[in-house]
Amino acid sequence: MHLVEIKSPSEQELVQQINQAERELLMLDKDDNKLAQLSLTIQVYYLNGGNEEGKKKALKLIEQFKLKYPLKSHFHINIRGFVKLTEKSYQAIYKKAPQINAFEWFLSSTEDGETADDYSMSIYTARDNYGVSYMHINLPIDFAYNEKGRAEFDTWVKNIVSKLEVLHGYAGLNIQLPYDRHAYQFYEYGVTRQYWGLTPDGASFFTTDWQKGTRSINWYSFVGKQLKNKLKQQPYYAEILANTSDIQVSELNDSLIFKAGEIPRLGNKDLPLPLSYIAINELFKVIRSDMPSDAMHTAYKGPRYSLSQVYYWMRRWDNANFIQGKLDLNGKNEALFPVLGQYDNDDRIIPHSGIWTPFDFEGIEQHLTKGNEFPEEAEYEWHDGELDSKMAVWRLVKRDDGGDVLLPNPF
Repeated sequence: MHLVEIKSPSEQELVQQINQAERELLMLDKDDNKLAQLSLTIQVYYLNGGNEEGKKKALKLIEQFKLKYPLKSHFHINIRGFVKLTEKSYQAIYKKAPQINAFEWFLSSTEDGETADDYSMSIYTARDNYGVSYMHINLPIDFAYNEKGRAEFDTWVKNIVSKLEVLHGYAGLNIQLPYDRHAYQFYEYGVTRQYWGLTPDGASFFTTDWQKGTRSINWYSFVGKQLKNKLKQQPYYAEILANTSDIQVSELNDSLIFKAGEIPRLGNKDLPLPLSYIAINELFKVIRSDMPSDAMHTAYKGPRYSLSQVYYWMRRWDNANFIQGKLDLNGKNEALFPVLGQYDNDDRIIPHSGIWTPFDFEGIEQHLTKGNEFPEEAEYEWHDGELDSKMAVWRLVKRDDGGDVLLPNPF
């Protein structure tokens, strides 16, 4: 059971916590190049980004970013690898972009994308304007340390929300990896399991799973017109906000922006958790994506965010002690979730003997034995009674020992 803060630390204490985490979470290679670092990010999923007008809006934001920060290289779908960012190479892409279907562009302050950048911006537009487009910005953690930096970050959040047709998104702390992130996913996994206020955004550009609901909350969390009515019309919406003084809500370009305090929070799970983040999460549960269709991390090496782990990560802030819009700080109720597992991951060993069934599709139950590895695939009825099989996440249905099949979040 995770504790919740009765009183928020002072701004000075919070800045000191971030500064300490910045030092502790920095990962360097043998030549002192940065491979992972604490950072500030803005992640937004938006609509009508694939048409010409939507691309022009995004390009104006890219132009502003390029003029303001020291970018050195860029990568485009038609370029093999990173190239030096010159005015000529920049304009060559900028002018063609409105006519390119499924436009992709990544700009960085590094020279080759092989180290974690201080400044970066990327865009992925929906093919044929069908579905969701995506934009991300990364800025140095230094912006969090003083009012000027935080104001500049706030300006970027509002600038993006005002220009794009937002579906949803968030902004706050994350752990920044190199562009080619795969070798360091184990580190992103470990850090973000410990610090819930840091989002693992290495694979956040995969938009398919976030077309109908949100991915996460953070220091800033925002929703556009397609989701905001469902958010506002839920029971106890007003009561949750009234009972959480740290939350600021503003409306811009038909979108709602929720801000959890003046300083971003690390959300160290070993310490009392910030009430503002828990309250915003409680509000956003009604518009949260239910279950993604794929893992956030590939099977490169080490622990990773498999599909089952993504399910638990998305629910890390859930608290079962809200009563009519107010969190009972002395409440002892645990939020309970299905027991999941899958082959070739941290949770690959079967924890309980009993009946298990595929969780991510309708398939055939099996009796599995504690201590063995989960089967990689599960069978399902394909056509006229014929059976086929595919990779599966397994859910515990019944335990041989009669124990519970719903348990607290393993996070």
